Amino acid sequence: MINVSFVGCGGMATHYLGVYRDLDWVRVVNCIDAVPAFAQKAAETIPGAAASTDYSEAMTDEIDAVIISSPNHLHCAQAVAAIQAGKHVLLQKPVAPNLADAEAVALAAERSTHTVGLYMSYFDQPLIHDLRDMVRQGWLGGIVHCYARLMHTGGMMWSQEALQGNPNWRGSVTQTGGGCFIQLAVHYVHIFEWATGARVVRASGFARNLHCPGLEGEDLAVAVFELDSGAMLTIDTAWCTNGEELSVHGTKGRFIYRDNKLALCSSVGPYHGRVAEYSGGLLEQFGGFWGEEQQMEIQPPAFADITNPLNQHLQFLEAVRDGRPAPVPISSGVRDLRVVAALYESTRTGRAVECGVERA
Repeated sequence: MINVSFVGCGGMATHYLGVYRDLDWVRVVNCIDAVPAFAQKAAETIPGAAASTDYSEAMTDEIDAVIISSPNHLHCAQAVAAIQAGKHVLLQKPVAPNLADAEAVALAAERSTHTVGLYMSYFDQPLIHDLRDMVRQGWLGGIVHCYARLMHTGGMMWSQEALQGNPNWRGSVTQTGGGCFIQLAVHYVHIFEWATGARVVRASGFARNLHCPGLEGEDLAVAVFELDSGAMLTIDTAWCTNGEELSVHGTKGRFIYRDNKLALCSSVGPYHGRVAEYSGGLLEQFGGFWGEEQQMEIQPPAFADITNPLNQHLQFLEAVRDGRPAPVPISSGVRDLRVVAALYESTRTGRAVECGVERA
């Protein structure tokens, strides 16, 4: 039995609490949040769990693993304390609001003999793993350009609340690390580097606060990255409009996922993946033959679906049980923050900024 302390019970945490409730070899001892109502509501969903606002209750000898989903500025102190107390730790992305804190967490993780990892929700999705396989198998040819857009209107809600005297931590640059870009873009920086095996070497972009006067950080950011392969990566994020898309274009095909609809084409031939299916077919186009586009609908799995073997909370718990490393190491999240830091420097200076290619 793995005894768990669940730290940070609001926001996205509410979506994956069910993993810990439904596994019969996991026991949630307590749910901890600075907001008593959040802790209480979470505890009520898991039989036998206690509610608390005291983080020290996650450090007791009874606890084996600490799941940290608290605001960014609390990550470093909470994660380092748990790691040094000999706990297994799963930390919500981003690692921290700044590089110094992120590196402190990574150093503690490196020195630990326990399982310490980062939660990246998109790795729950079989489609993301299909994308990596397509790239690695050459089904898309040489990668030319990757694109991602992740936008929602949460910033406008948080801004309005702040203007009414109820500020949110996401509105503080110190506590968040920035604005919409650090919160949203780390997903895609990680995915594209992981899927392509290439690394960002240069960052350039713009960031603005257009519609969220109650927030300190940006509510709109546009970033262009150069990869060490020569390919380009564009990531657009916003907290003041809605939209989501992920696409990869190669010399032999393309992958476009938008609104739960996948469009595929490749001149290589059929592809049969975990969820992606392509039967093949060619069309004559300018420059030769190109794969005929085929579309299909793909619904992402629920965050708390324990029947999904790729569920990142499930995989972390299995790693703890089996004495294995976490699926996503903290060091990879530090790399993501280096890319984010380069982009923010570019938005401040108006010039392209070099970004190291190392990944621990």
